[in-house]
Amino acid sequence: MTRSRKISSVLSLIVISVMLATALAGCGGSTNQKNGGDAQKQGNSSGKTITWLTARPENGAIIQTVRELADRYAKNHPGFKLDIQVTADRPSYLTKLRTLIASGDVPEFIDTDADPYAQELADAGMLVDMKQFLQEQGLYDQFYEPALKYQELPDGRLFLLPLEYHLEMTWYNKKIFTENNLTVPKTIDDMLTVSKALKYKGITPIAVDGVDVWPVLRYAAMIPFRAAGNEFARNLSQGKAKMTDEVGMKAANFVSEIGPYFQKGFATTDYTTAKNMFLNGEAAMYTMGTWEIPSFVDENLPDNMKGNVDYFYLPTIADAKTPNNEYFGNSGIGLAAMASKFDGTAKDFLSYVLKNYSDVYVAKQQMSPLKFTIKDESKFSKLFLRIKKDMDNYGTEFAKPWDTLLDANTNSVMSDLIMKLSMGAMTPEEFAKQVDDTIAQNAGN
Repeated sequence: MTRSRKISSVLSLIVISVMLATALAGCGGSTNQKNGGDAQKQGNSSGKTITWLTARPENGAIIQTVRELADRYAKNHPGFKLDIQVTADRPSYLTKLRTLIASGDVPEFIDTDADPYAQELADAGMLVDMKQFLQEQGLYDQFYEPALKYQELPDGRLFLLPLEYHLEMTWYNKKIFTENNLTVPKTIDDMLTVSKALKYKGITPIAVDGVDVWPVLRYAAMIPFRAAGNEFARNLSQGKAKMTDEVGMKAANFVSEIGPYFQKGFATTDYTTAKNMFLNGEAAMYTMGTWEIPSFVDENLPDNMKGNVDYFYLPTIADAKTPNNEYFGNSGIGLAAMASKFDGTAKDFLSYVLKNYSDVYVAKQQMSPLKFTIKDESKFSKLFLRIKKDMDNYGTEFAKPWDTLLDANTNSVMSDLIMKLSMGAMTPEEFAKQVDDTIAQNAGN
């Protein structure tokens, strides 16, 4: 379906959405931090079931946290229930979401990235303005700025809320680096030099999850973020920049150069296998995020890796536009509220969750997108505490993953092309031209 047809199908529902939103406009409630606020007084909480359609792991810390908070909320709001409908497989989730949206049978809350589809829903008036909601609740300034910016649409509007907060880094084996007299890369060129030296000595430089593609795509985004922040990626997604531009060609050449330093057969290596290669000492480096902190604390490491895991963030380049304390990170898939269902209970419950979220989520050894302090450091690993300091000293904007900016069709083509480029099956020039052609074709739809 072309973009114009998608927008048309969404707009066909706008009349219904507006009617429902208007009917419910006076039902908004406020909350206090401990008891969930005024929704019960309004008489619309008892017996109320609200639904959250989510693509997050069923047993993950986020869903566990929200369930726990829903149980607490229900104690003060008899009859309240939260129906969490999990479809963890992302393609299946997106199909279900689009089907529900098209039918008009929408839940109170959904998960979505800040991608072109989310922008279509926002433009059609179907999503709640989250910046306005957070400001009304006195919560906007309580979030880490990068966590919110990650959820913004390209035009800066905010319709999605983060429920997680991660930095991304390259984990490395200190023992391998020390034994081979290697220093931590400070520049992109250093990364190539270190990788070349490791391979020369018969050591696999980098373990990468090729099955999921996005870890490989991160390498394409490294130089552009250092050279132009997120501007190049945003302009590329909108057809205002080209992969054949100077920055794009530098990115393509880097992927072509770094690809030979991935493990053999990386295209068919899944997430767990790639991580285990690093944990078993079979690879010197592994690029991933802070969600892997539990895997890298000493008590959970194999004996040969205890005390040997460290990390470094995105290396820089000459004349970099972005500072060293800005690099890849994310606040995950966003939570959106459907405007037609954001009545007193849904609004009050969301406020309650956000005002109590960090206490529960951080206790699960997770980094919250809401600013938090640690009162008892003895309950957390040294690695967790160190990365918490990194977060507190972070800049203002994450390097935006390209797969959250490009439309679905271009993403599909880009995923295929980036693997071919990194495997040496096509040249950087061929890669850049095909990317530009694909974006131009989709922009015309």
